[in-house]
Amino acid sequence: MQKFFSKFKLSGKEKRRKSPDFENEEKFAQLYGALHHRFNNPDILILALKHRSFSAINHGSHANTNERLEFLGDAILGLIVTEYLYKKYPNQPEGRLTEIKSLVVSRKILTQVARKINLGEYLYLGAGEEKSGGRNRSSIISDAMEAVFGAIYLDGGYQAIKNAIDALILSNLDDILLHYSNKNFKSQLLEYTQAHGLGAPEYLVEEETGPEHDKSFQISVNVKGEVWGVGQGKNKKQAEQQAARDALNKIEH
Repeated sequence: MQKFFSKFKLSGKEKRRKSPDFENEEKFAQLYGALHHRFNNPDILILALKHRSFSAINHGSHANTNERLEFLGDAILGLIVTEYLYKKYPNQPEGRLTEIKSLVVSRKILTQVARKINLGEYLYLGAGEEKSGGRNRSSIISDAMEAVFGAIYLDGGYQAIKNAIDALILSNLDDILLHYSNKNFKSQLLEYTQAHGLGAPEYLVEEETGPEHDKSFQISVNVKGEVWGVGQGKNKKQAEQQAARDALNKIEH
């Protein structure tokens, strides 16, 4: 492992060119290894790790936070995952590919990846976020993961970020799908709405098509009179599960 990390160390010339914020070279060398990318410009990585709470206490603007990189990283992640799924599953319909993509790019998966590489340890946070556990908060570290993806793309180009996402996420796709394939999405959504004082979701049949022997159903899930998700299926139970899954994916994003 030490031999692997050693190739990410900066030369003397490169050290003179490094960011003034890049104070712990050995620590960041480990992050380079975890990301499968060595940054040519450490400043772009530093920016990807700056939460808005850190910028606020340092009188910075939105341009000095990771939010714009998060926006870019989200788009790049979606493109690479979509391309991968299109090639990997040539016989799957668009609806199934969309379901898989929604899971793979979800906050749940990004949080798992961020925790696996200890991304929270590297974040620049304000004192309040630091004290309240921001380094392990899923919303913060998943957003930072997307920002880092954006930074890798800007620093190394398409092939660099494709390699990183392949290594961190897509190489584990089969395990991800196996783990989540039997989830009861209706139960998860019910737990969420009850925990937030929103009562029980209501499922309504919006459309019923096809002959009796081959019907299809479109069902919406409503919370407090508001449509949270829509699902389709060959029976009502399947459509309700898909509607609940759609709602959960929207909550995570």
